Amino acid sequence: MGRTFRAALLVVLLCIIGSAAFISYKVFFSNPARSIPLLKGSSVIEAVQTLERMGIKARVEEEDSALPRGTVIGQWPEMGVKLRADKVAILKVSRGSEKLPLPDLRGLTEKQAVARLEEAGFVLGEVQKINHERPAGVVIAQNPAAPVSISQSREVGLLISLGPAAASGMVIVPDLVQRDEKTAEALARESSLRPRVEYVYSNSSPQGMVVSMNPAAGQRVARGADVHLRVASWDRKLAPQQDGGEKSGGGAKVIVVEPGIDPDTAAVQNRQGDGAAQTSPDDKKQPPAETKKKVASIRYQAPPVSNQTLVIELIDKEGEHTLVNRKAKAGEYIKINAPYVGEAVVTIYLGGNFVWQDRYN
Repeated sequence: MGRTFRAALLVVLLCIIGSAAFISYKVFFSNPARSIPLLKGSSVIEAVQTLERMGIKARVEEEDSALPRGTVIGQWPEMGVKLRADKVAILKVSRGSEKLPLPDLRGLTEKQAVARLEEAGFVLGEVQKINHERPAGVVIAQNPAAPVSISQSREVGLLISLGPAAASGMVIVPDLVQRDEKTAEALARESSLRPRVEYVYSNSSPQGMVVSMNPAAGQRVARGADVHLRVASWDRKLAPQQDGGEKSGGGAKVIVVEPGIDPDTAAVQNRQGDGAAQTSPDDKKQPPAETKKKVASIRYQAPPVSNQTLVIELIDKEGEHTLVNRKAKAGEYIKINAPYVGEAVVTIYLGGNFVWQDRYN
């Protein structure tokens, strides 16, 4: 009886040892880890076939990229990492960014232009409306300007005419708030209005940005009427004063100047007119500056005309910067990555005329 029990126990132990050996072989020897090759840059078909030959399954994930459609732009694991056949490798593949010709929308009605964009697969961007000699509802300009080929994901902005001033001489005031000073002045003049600028101290708005206006946007006023623009300035001389000087409703001393006059010069003239004033230590303090810089990605293609001066300006917490000021070649594509602090407003002029404006937060 004892011998029989010991024999049975021995058989059971041998079975257990054999099973463990078989499992170990299957795990560690029959399915060895393979070193993943470099797959980035190859086509997705080639990459999948390579992995299948290694006994590794592939999972494909598509992402936007400038590389041709179907190109592997990323992989997991990276090259050289070992992976067993029971694992899955991930391939990130480009969807592609095919560029298509943008139609010329000038002269179309707003409805026609939007329909044309949708038919071509483009995205409608910002729409601005101003009084203009063209009939109401007609597209005056577009950004980017045609002819040009762009990605379908890029937004296309439109400038729409509100029509010429009515026979009664009344015009509609455009919305000029949160635009830079030069752009606001240009839009006001396009609407047959006369801009009047007041600089007010502010350390919470980008210098040179319109913070308020009077009359308000959308009102009907006489053609040639004044539109008063309050523009942010970091000049501490415009900060609230304890005595002397006319004050605005917000308590800030207002310096009224004609467009184009430097606010510092106007402030000095105003102080001289009011009488000499003692400079307090606070006058010399500057508002806290943001030091962390961001990058504004600026893209613009000049229209197929030559010998026109292209000006691209950027206004941020550190002031006004002229990025481009030169003759533009016909159809030239401008690409600028401009650093800025806080918020920035980028304005484009061509041949002395306002073209477009972008804001960066």
